[in-house]
Amino acid sequence: MSTMTFGTHEVRRAHVATMRLVATALESRPFDGPESELVRMFAGLIGCAGCHGFDESLDFSDLLGVASPWATIEEAIAEIGSLLANQAERIEAVNAGQLVAMFAEEPDREALEAAREIARGLGCDDTLIEMVLAVADESAATAKADLFRRFLSERIDVEAETIRQHMDRHDLASITRPPTIERYHRLIAEAPPGSLGAEMRRFYDDASFDIPGAPGVPLPVEFLGSHDVHHVLAAYDTSAQGEAYTAVFNAGNSSAGIGWLTVVLLQWHQGIKLGVFPEGHSHLDPAMVADAVLRGSQTSTDVYDAHWDWMALLSEPLDEVRASLGIPAGGQVVAGGHWGP
Repeated sequence: MSTMTFGTHEVRRAHVATMRLVATALESRPFDGPESELVRMFAGLIGCAGCHGFDESLDFSDLLGVASPWATIEEAIAEIGSLLANQAERIEAVNAGQLVAMFAEEPDREALEAAREIARGLGCDDTLIEMVLAVADESAATAKADLFRRFLSERIDVEAETIRQHMDRHDLASITRPPTIERYHRLIAEAPPGSLGAEMRRFYDDASFDIPGAPGVPLPVEFLGSHDVHHVLAAYDTSAQGEAYTAVFNAGNSSAGIGWLTVVLLQWHQGIKLGVFPEGHSHLDPAMVADAVLRGSQTSTDVYDAHWDWMALLSEPLDEVRASLGIPAGGQVVAGGHWGP
């Protein structure tokens, strides 16, 4: 979703148009409510001259009114397609639309169907949206397992069949080999004051979490340890809202982050259990969501990359790590603040 904040004027317009179409379920319902508020927030953010160095603000007002900007939906999708130069840009626009669909407090089938139709109209793979639609069906236990397995496989670069076998045995944590666990625990324990690792110690204390790799922790260190590091680097707490904002930050930072964003919004925003943690409903602030995407997109290192050696940074000063990765200031937790819910 980085093109939302770094793309051309045309790409940004395509994102706003796609988000509007999803919010209105292809113009079949009014442009109002939380989803429209999110679209307007993004339109203001990505068009802001002061935010992006433009000579003047970008004007998306024709896409944000009560009346539809297009005579037909076919015309709308054709306009969006004409603004996007390649397949990567089209996929990013569909991802932006999916974010709007997932922002509803309950599964929004009409919005998801709209995102699927836009994806098909733009020639994009709509498999992920199909899976989310299946999950929205309360009887879709298989779809829930498939979505979580697909996400985890991509996130830690482990074959999906291996993930399935471990899920069947209820021992995902054993994917991590003992030497990796030992390294992580040692680095956390020995991290000097002011370092990323020292802040991780405080993070686990505040949240009352066991350190990944400890007995009973249900997910591999390669995933859960790096995810906890993302919380600290981006400065989002461990509340349901903090989980969602961290996932939005990931989606802005890496195109692969859309998978985790989907899991998090389903589980901790819409209250559909997918993984190993309790589900819950949470209210999300559109301004915080937009800011999290912006901060993620401005971060110069893909911290979501499965091959990024985040453990090597645990002994380094936290402020220097954030600066070296290009993470902008912001988030929920100020220096010395509480990491718990």
